[in-house]
Amino acid sequence: MTLSKYEIEYAQKVLGRKLSKEELVLLEAEWSEHCSYKSTKEHLRKLKTRAPWVLVGPGRDAGAIKLFDDVALVARIESHNHPSAVDPYNGAATGVGGIVRDILSLGAKPVLLVDALYMGSLKTKHSKWLSSNIVRGISDYGNRLGIPTALGLTWFSKSYEKQPLVNVACVGITKPEKILPGIVRPGDPIILLGNTTGRDGFLGSSFASKPLDEKDLAAIQVGNPFIEKLIIDALLEAYSKDLISHVKDLGGGGLGTAVVETAAQNNVGVVVHLDRVHLREPDLEPFEILGSESQERMIVVPKEKTKLGELFEIFDKYELEYSVIGYFTRDRKVRMYFKGKVVVDLPVELAVSPPKVSREVAKPSPKPEKSLPENVDLREAILKVLSSPRVSCKDVVYEQYDWGVGGRTVLPPGYGDSAVIWLRDGTKRGFSAAVRGNPRYTKLDPFTGAALSMAEAYRRVAVVGAVPLAALDNINSGNPEKPEQHYYTVKMIEGLAYASEMLEVPIIGGNVSLYNEDERGSMIDPVTSVLVLGRVDDVSKALSTVPVGDSPLVLIGETRPELGGSELQEVLLGEASGRPPEFRPLEEKKIAKFAIEVCRRDLAYASHSISLGGIAVAVSKLAYKGRVGVTLDISKVCRCSPLQALFSESQARVLYEVKPDRINEFLALANEYGIKASIVGYTTKNEDTIRFLYNDKEVVSVDLEEISEALNSLKKVL
Repeated sequence: MTLSKYEIEYAQKVLGRKLSKEELVLLEAEWSEHCSYKSTKEHLRKLKTRAPWVLVGPGRDAGAIKLFDDVALVARIESHNHPSAVDPYNGAATGVGGIVRDILSLGAKPVLLVDALYMGSLKTKHSKWLSSNIVRGISDYGNRLGIPTALGLTWFSKSYEKQPLVNVACVGITKPEKILPGIVRPGDPIILLGNTTGRDGFLGSSFASKPLDEKDLAAIQVGNPFIEKLIIDALLEAYSKDLISHVKDLGGGGLGTAVVETAAQNNVGVVVHLDRVHLREPDLEPFEILGSESQERMIVVPKEKTKLGELFEIFDKYELEYSVIGYFTRDRKVRMYFKGKVVVDLPVELAVSPPKVSREVAKPSPKPEKSLPENVDLREAILKVLSSPRVSCKDVVYEQYDWGVGGRTVLPPGYGDSAVIWLRDGTKRGFSAAVRGNPRYTKLDPFTGAALSMAEAYRRVAVVGAVPLAALDNINSGNPEKPEQHYYTVKMIEGLAYASEMLEVPIIGGNVSLYNEDERGSMIDPVTSVLVLGRVDDVSKALSTVPVGDSPLVLIGETRPELGGSELQEVLLGEASGRPPEFRPLEEKKIAKFAIEVCRRDLAYASHSISLGGIAVAVSKLAYKGRVGVTLDISKVCRCSPLQALFSESQARVLYEVKPDRINEFLALANEYGIKASIVGYTTKNEDTIRFLYNDKEVVSVDLEEISEALNSLKKVL
């Protein structure tokens, strides 16, 4: 257990007696980092969470925004890192299941799954086993639910050899007035719906709140997507008939956390009869029932007691198991019984309020910066960067996902800077979503790294023509009890807060995952995954990354000699060093507004946000996707060396293939927005070479066949 001696003594002093075994289990879950955020809560208050269009901010199972006057977007992001390190298939699969239930908790229909995966080097059997089973777990669970996984991020590094990071998000839709209020009243009955309760997942929230111990197999949940699909269908039918006022997923902390947090949020107490819970194993003890995290379970509170019969008819129709296990009270007490005996008797306030902790922060000593070789073979460097598992095409991953189920996916994985999802409501309206994170940047500078995660996701949403409206974050870091590791957590939160404020994008929810260390106690490379959501007025105008050829290429934004933390450094030196690119929010905002207008006016054929690997990667991927030749003069990219021009990872940049007959309008628009626009080259049909010039003189060329082989290198190892 992660409860400290001090915490146990604190609780017993408040109560004036010893804790029962069941009370220990309840406080173990509720006071864990996973549930209480006791090490980060004070820092998370710095985040911008409000805006006129925010309907539900942080604090509930999911956040919500008004997408249109008649459409609300509901979203949540969560990590399943520790479980995926021990049992990658079930760890990743149940991460998907839990995040879907969070969306259901607000009364929304899940329509998009998102994953951000940070996995090992793929050079060892263990990292290959982890990676392949994580992808398979996400694929199997999501595909069986009929929800498209149409967006993702996949990063590979030796830092995640044994401790991968699995961040999963889900987005749903409903009407603003149909969002469940989450209100319960004294006397309201509590229904436990769904799967039976077993021993799997016991104290999973504690497991996620301490350094990884692979002996904690009991903390791994096992999913059943077929039951989850029935729950989705049953609840959506119940929502349509206005039968329910509150739903909550039994996630981290299980039954105890779900009922206690509901009571705390509503200023009420709760009575639960643990012996009324439908069980998978009849010999479960009360503390096991209380702390189990068996999957596909939710508590449901009817809108009126008179609605119970109608609600049960729906559950019976879908052959779902359910139990009426208790009710809410007026007295702000948590009372739990087992066969008539009181096993838990705690004030609600005590249950949800761990004693405050004060974590020290110490800035780690900077590592010396490594220098790139003086004479780098540009052609070899291009192919090495394109062959990197972080850069190469992720078809081998996303082809395992049913990204098109439901017929809403307009821009499938690999064909757009972000996912574009059609509402299918008789209009052309939709939404866009992008998820980004760069562990190299956050390792070198956690403040800037987190800000750049937000900036790139924000830019990618805008590039397809969407107006960025909200963000969700998943902060993955080390042991908060170690000052040099906790430093990264605090600085990433501060970077997020700054980016959110400057870009005017509120953060409507998130997750903090701590204690991510390797077997030696060293922190894995920290990273903040940021999911940005945007409004699309016309999905037919969304720009893809597939050029048509015989058109000018225009670079938008300023390129600086910023190779610190770059992919080029990683592939040539074995690790990155120095300072990552600067976060320039004013430039990002201007480019976002410009990009949205480009789509609205239909000025371009294709676009690609520039980041990882610089313009060398962006132009290579455009050429590969469109099967076109390209001529690009890198002297027009920036006034720096060819190496810096090709591989600089300066942010706030986009490469466009502009319609030839609209080029003047495109350049005039850039001038109107005060943005640098440079015609740097052109695409050519029926050619199979990328030619890089410098002052009109060719310095390197690469055949599309070689580029294709490099970009498909991941298929050979995963």
